[in-house]
Amino acid sequence: MRYSERLNRMRAAIIAVALVAGSAVPALAQVGTQSDVTGIPITTSSVVSPVFTMSVGGAVRVITFITPQIATQYQQAAGRINAQLSSQSFATTSGFRAPPATQNMLYEVASGGSGSGPAASQLLGQLTANNASPQSVANAEAFVESFRGLLGKGIAMNPQFFNSLTATQLANTVAAYNAFIDSSNEAFLSAAPPEVSAIHGILSQLTSN
Repeated sequence: MRYSERLNRMRAAIIAVALVAGSAVPALAQVGTQSDVTGIPITTSSVVSPVFTMSVGGAVRVITFITPQIATQYQQAAGRINAQLSSQSFATTSGFRAPPATQNMLYEVASGGSGSGPAASQLLGQLTANNASPQSVANAEAFVESFRGLLGKGIAMNPQFFNSLTATQLANTVAAYNAFIDSSNEAFLSAAPPEVSAIHGILSQLTSN
């Protein structure tokens, strides 16, 4: 498989949420044959996601879930994935199951509990081993920071409200993940650790409403 094909398969296959350039919140990265990026991307295309919408007030752009029903579906998906990671039974839609230790680490990070700090450091180490260019490290750090507590906050939110903080965290997490994949070297992607496939599966399932 060519490097470009491998890279595109590993990026989160999620319809783009885009903000106007210069907005306060980074956008969800676009999907496709996008070349390597120099940071978390901000685009200027239209909002086309079935999950998010954007409101504008002055200079602030706010990402929210489109409807309470979509927010409820996201909350349910977050709860299901969190429970599966906790029991080391999470599987991607293709049937891939990461090793129990990997699932436990991702559970600790994404649930945002007291063990999330050490687990986040461990995850960062896995993502930057043999992949330590300054850009890859910076994007890995941004991803881990966004991913930390993602499921826990999704479970705790009230889906009857706009939940802009939860929606924005999800959008930022996907953007950071895609930026990390785009900036990773071919050798790393050719033999990526199981964390990468598991994270791809988690984000894909969270945004498949």
